[in-house]
Amino acid sequence: MSVFRRRLSVLSALSALALASGAIGSASSASAAVEPPVVVNAGYPSQPGQVSRATCPEGTQLVGGGYRVFPVRNGLGEVVDFIAANAPSVTVANAWEVRGLFGRAGAFAMCSTSSTKAPTVVASSWTGKDATAKATCPEGTRLTGGGYDSRPAVNGMNNNMDEIVINAPAGQTPNTWMARMDKGEARAIAMCAK
Repeated sequence: MSVFRRRLSVLSALSALALASGAIGSASSASAAVEPPVVVNAGYPSQPGQVSRATCPEGTQLVGGGYRVFPVRNGLGEVVDFIAANAPSVTVANAWEVRGLFGRAGAFAMCSTSSTKAPTVVASSWTGKDATAKATCPEGTRLTGGGYDSRPAVNGMNNNMDEIVINAPAGQTPNTWMARMDKGEARAIAMCAK
């Protein structure tokens, strides 16, 4: 192999190594810039039909949440339960709450380590049948998420006969979260940030 070819091979190898280390360096600095959220598990599930709450630790801010459910089933094994609430807490700052209608549930909170303040939470009034609840963020804030609380309709055997049919940002009304039940009552809950 000639000296020229060896140098070319060495230069090619060094170039490939430099490109690879640059890509690795870029990837590691990009991942360092975006810190994943802290996830808080409420721990043990709630008692049947009770609220489970996951609260963000000090120095973090609520940015979302969710749940795990242990539904009630009838004698045929059919689920007769419903997630009656899944939203930021109206009563406890920086917390996410979930409630099963009859069964047990466990809340999860997703918390950011950014320097922003905890969100403002706004709840609508309760709606009646065939009405959509809307919670609008106060002036100077923007909608960042939301959820619902509900009073589902049940049958004579106390089985759930209802479902949430809307749980989403309102497309026609800026900065607003909306919720609607098929047969029962709902309340929309908006999470708002500055």
